[in-house]
Amino acid sequence: MTHLENYRAEIKEEIEKTVGSVPVQPIVFAGSGLSIRYFSGPSWDQLLSQMASSCPKLEHNYGYYRQSRDATEMGSLLADRFSQWAWDKNEEKFSDIDLKYEDTPDIYLKTEISKYFKSITPDSAEDLKEEKLDEDLGLDQAQKEIRKLREIQPHAVVTTNYDRFLENIFNNEGREDEKYDVVVGEEILRSPHKSIGEILKIHGTVTDPSSLTLTSEDYEEFTSRKRYLSSKMLTYFAEHPLLIVGYSATDPNIRSILSWVNQLLPEDEVTAKDIYFLEFDRNIKEYEEYPRMKRIQLGKDRFISVNRIIARDFDWVFDAFASGEGFEVDVRYLRKLLANTYEVVRSKSSDERVVDHKRIEDVAEDKEELATVLGVSAGGKNRGFIFDHDLSPQEMYEKIGLSSAYDFKRKVLKPIYEETGMNITGFNNKYHIAFFNPSVTYRRYSDSAVDLFSEILAGNEFHIQIPKSRVDEEHESRGLDMSDILE
Repeated sequence: MTHLENYRAEIKEEIEKTVGSVPVQPIVFAGSGLSIRYFSGPSWDQLLSQMASSCPKLEHNYGYYRQSRDATEMGSLLADRFSQWAWDKNEEKFSDIDLKYEDTPDIYLKTEISKYFKSITPDSAEDLKEEKLDEDLGLDQAQKEIRKLREIQPHAVVTTNYDRFLENIFNNEGREDEKYDVVVGEEILRSPHKSIGEILKIHGTVTDPSSLTLTSEDYEEFTSRKRYLSSKMLTYFAEHPLLIVGYSATDPNIRSILSWVNQLLPEDEVTAKDIYFLEFDRNIKEYEEYPRMKRIQLGKDRFISVNRIIARDFDWVFDAFASGEGFEVDVRYLRKLLANTYEVVRSKSSDERVVDHKRIEDVAEDKEELATVLGVSAGGKNRGFIFDHDLSPQEMYEKIGLSSAYDFKRKVLKPIYEETGMNITGFNNKYHIAFFNPSVTYRRYSDSAVDLFSEILAGNEFHIQIPKSRVDEEHESRGLDMSDILE
């Protein structure tokens, strides 16, 4: 193995150990670097410079104003000049906006920014364009990275990005109900309970231009709400591994987030062991030594150290974060179950239904009781929830082009067994789930299984995303009998 390959293997093993040691999903904190990487989205200064270049109310070039102003002050200046431009009686550019003097002056700049992002943001990974990718990134690699990012199944995605790229790639599955719920700005503060499966857009979104945090005034308001937002964020960061990607270490947003995390550490500790900072470096092969920690300044005499990952390709990093047990239930249903349970318990019913609080206590304390409520332990035709394992064995065979269980065992299960020592039909996992009763076993397979089995049949390299802790010693006796195909 090369020096770089050794580094990647060691980092991957460390990440897998971290995510495998906790029964929760990672949090992904994603910045504009992802937009830059996948569709040439602008940096903060590039965005403001582009807006400035189109505004006839500015007497000088962007750099002239920027040399004496920070980015938020530039946002305020541009907002004022765009407002002047919009109200010019000879100007038709803003004719599609119903001008009202009650509107905040910054709405015209924010509307223009929203239009710009909508025009450049791909609707899905399939809509990426080769010429818009990072110069060293091919289309196949970019789509592979996004596929691996989705497979992390993060508990939540937190972002300061305005564009809709993250919700497009996590939710674009041709379904009306979104897999991840998009929560914008102040809406984050209104959730009455800890949620799951959310994309938290803390600086606003292009679908609501007024929500964008852009000017000095916006940032002052954001700072005034910061202590409430930080308490919300701490509920996530206290228990979940955190992957930071698409930011630089000097980004004030990162310093703010890590300042929140710093509150969780003991006074004599400055290292956040479960936080990983992923940095892009196209010259990674030239390194003689790979640094493992990143020391980030938070303020005067204050700093925090996090795990540092240097990479040119991101797929192997995302794959490592996806190595945990994951959700066997579609995250949208977990979110709905959590929200509806909360509402049922807290609300008084108009039709005089009574909440059995003892039953709720039993379910909360006993996982077997919860399994009964959900129908997981049901046998026979009443299979309860099948979650996302909705393919019968025959349906699965048809999808991968096989005609019998024997061919499936010989061409698919055997290579998996020889590679991993696992008979994946002997226990419940992301690819297979079984409902056992004394007389018959009902088996179901997932779409992830179809993808995996197709790769194996095509002779491609494959990776089984099942933690070893999931496999018990008796699993072979419950799986499909492989004695007739194993030598």
